[in-house]
Formats: sequence, C-alpha cells, structure tokens
Amino acid sequence: MSLSTVPEGTPAEAEAPEVRPTARRWIAFGLVVALVVGLVGVWFLRPGRAADIRSGTEVVTAEGLAARYGIDVTLIGVTAAGGMVDFRYQVVDPDKADQVVHDIDLFPKLINEETGATLILRSLPHSHSQRLDLGGNYFFLLPNAENAFTEGSQVTVVIGDVRLEHVIVKE
Repeated sequence: MSLSTVPEGTPAEAEAPEVRPTARRWIAFGLVVALVVGLVGVWFLRPGRAADIRSGTEVVTAEGLAARYGIDVTLIGVTAAGGMVDFRYQVVDPDKADQVVHDIDLFPKLINEETGATLILRSLPHSHSQRLDLGGNYFFLLPNAENAFTEGSQVTVVIGDVRLEHVIVKE
C-alpha cells in the first residue's frame, strides 16, 4: 500500500500543474512595473501641478489690474461646500473687461501661494453676446480641484501678463 495522494493507476501528469518560481517572479515583476507606471502617471497628470504661470508676469496693484484689464477683484471665496472657487469682480472699464471674458488667453488663473496649486478656467464663463456694464458685478466659478483653496489661503491672480498677489480667500 502506498501513501501517495494520487490514486493508483493514475498517471503523474494528472496532478495539478505547478507554477514554476520563475513564472511567479515574472508575474510579480509585471505587477510592480504596472504599479510604478500607474503612480508616475498619476503624479504627472494631477490637476493644478502645471508649470508656474507666474513667471514672466508683472506684479500689479489692484488699481493697476483695473487700469490694465478694466476689472476690480472683489472676492475670491470657496463655495459649494468647498468644491468651487468663486472669483468675483466689478467692471470699471467695460471695453477692457470685455477682453478678459472673451479671450481664453486672458481668463483669470488662480495660484495658491503656499502650495503652488493652480486653477485655470478653460471655458467661456459668459455668453459671447453678453455686454458688460460699467459698475456691474460678475463672477467665474472654478472647480476647487483637490480642495487646493481654503478659507485664508493667499492667492495670486494671473490675467494675461500681469499678476495680483496676496488676495485672501474668503468663505
């Protein structure tokens, strides 16, 4: 009588195939490579991690921004349970302000001064036919990706080739 677990008369080839240690290593190696590639992809494709768009821009005061682009920034705040950033402005020169809302290159960009996280408006906030009125109050809403902006954050606003620094985020 034999102590084998294979019944007598069964060929040895009927046993469950054994995975060789070399095959296991290749599978583990493939999984590690896929994980590393995935993590690297996530790191480089994260929102708000673009090159610093402040470089090459000129620092202006609120009055300088108004003179250049016809808007006075009245509020940057978090809204919608922190999921959106509300950028509000008042029009002080409708002709100049019209550029800001109709030229995608002039859409306001917001940079968190502490973290460098950047929010960029990528679509038209207003209708092409909308006329901006002198003294009118308007707004842009931007998604607050990764909750990059919170109450008390200091923000730099970049419009075109100028930037307004140290604007405090309100709630």
